Amino acid sequence: MHLPKQFKQDDWKNISQLIGRYPLACLTTLSDTGLVAEHIPLLLAKNLAGQWCLQGHIARANPLAKRLDTPLPTLVVFQGESAYVSPNYYPTKAVNPKVVPTWNYQAVHVNGLMTAIDDGTWKLDLMQRLTKAHEQTQAKPWQINDAPSTFIEGLNKAIVGIEISIDNLQAKYKLSQNQSVENQQGVANGLASHQPVMAELIQQHANAQMTKGKNAS
Repeated sequence: MHLPKQFKQDDWKNISQLIGRYPLACLTTLSDTGLVAEHIPLLLAKNLAGQWCLQGHIARANPLAKRLDTPLPTLVVFQGESAYVSPNYYPTKAVNPKVVPTWNYQAVHVNGLMTAIDDGTWKLDLMQRLTKAHEQTQAKPWQINDAPSTFIEGLNKAIVGIEISIDNLQAKYKLSQNQSVENQQGVANGLASHQPVMAELIQQHANAQMTKGKNAS
């Protein structure tokens, strides 16, 4: 993806947090009929070699499962917060009307090889980890053991585990960094009522810039 320097995100902790917060990924592969996209929740995990990777599962009936007899090159896209930015949010528009609408967003792209894992124990452990990750905000988290064991065994047989290596990673956080601090604060204020998370991200960046400026002086 096009990655201007001011929007590039290199902090691994920040990137891993985004993947954990927005785990539904778009997986794109090339099939005999062209490009194919799948939407699958993934976990960031360590593989047996101790390397970071992405793990998930797909239905055995999914045509993708039949193409995983050999490792498959894959592009994985995670999307975080996004918001339309109106020129009306820029205080400087009153002085200089040469502004246009844009879109702020967070995106992480991972290129790697997808392999199939069809081990029942591995798949059960994956299901337990996925459940723990996504049930933690519930008042009474659901657990695998809450369902009949025979039912879970049947589901286990009906899925194929997948693991995707992280061979190349790009992260882009477009948060109005190319605007003045004044305009960044204007965008944060304009989004505060209907896009509070994006507004907070922009305000944090504006605050960091102001602090950096004060320290420099």
